[in-house]
Amino acid sequence: MIATDIDGTFITNDHEFDHMHFKRVLDQLEQRHVCFVIASGNQLKHLTDMFANYDNIAFLAENGGLVSLNDQVIFADTVSTADLNQALTMIHTDPVLTGGMVILSGQHGAYVERNTNAELMAQANYFYSGLQLCDRLTDVHDDMFKLDLVWLDDQAGQRADYLNQHLPKTLSATASGFGGLDIIPAHINKQVGLHALEQYWHISPDDVMAFGDNDNDIAMLDHAGHSYAMANASAKVQQSAKAVTKWTNDDDGVLRTIDMVLGLAN
Repeated sequence: MIATDIDGTFITNDHEFDHMHFKRVLDQLEQRHVCFVIASGNQLKHLTDMFANYDNIAFLAENGGLVSLNDQVIFADTVSTADLNQALTMIHTDPVLTGGMVILSGQHGAYVERNTNAELMAQANYFYSGLQLCDRLTDVHDDMFKLDLVWLDDQAGQRADYLNQHLPKTLSATASGFGGLDIIPAHINKQVGLHALEQYWHISPDDVMAFGDNDNDIAMLDHAGHSYAMANASAKVQQSAKAVTKWTNDDDGVLRTIDMVLGLAN
């Protein structure tokens, strides 16, 4: 099994990837009975839209909180109502956390308050399909996979550390890139989603290759028997992986590394 993060890892900073190269790799992986997994903090609908023209892909969405294969959910876990309300109260009242955007990503859609900063809202519309506006997030009724917090500065990592000191121990905050962080159940991460797929396919971590670039990839990189941090990843992420790619996400680093390691034909 090969699992890759998306933003900052598989796609370029302009949200592109080499479609012909990917198709060629997918075809050869299928011949070798190797499963390909998109492992992302993103919403499932965003991921399936991005890869709508490709078959035989499993999706590990919401940082491991939702795993889908062939349009069937094989694993799902959500934030409890009590934890959700406590986190929202803190986000709306703590001056350390104000000034950003809060998105709730749920089973039936994604939700944001209508008074959100216009620049942040434009960014949200890329990552979330069918984003729904509401007056107050506390009024939304859905099962939520995560809270997605985004600011226009680069302090997400520091805010994640702050949140982890003050949130209930049943929740965990982790930086996710692009000035954002995710709050998810403390027992959920990409490793948990990978484990669900390992059980489904009856394989071990030694049979897993994984790629990532950000803090929310660390558990997955620690878990996989063959893990690669991107050349553009932070030092913290590179230290958690077994190896570092020769190429960045802007240089088609994931596919070129797969070609090199597995000896795939170009």
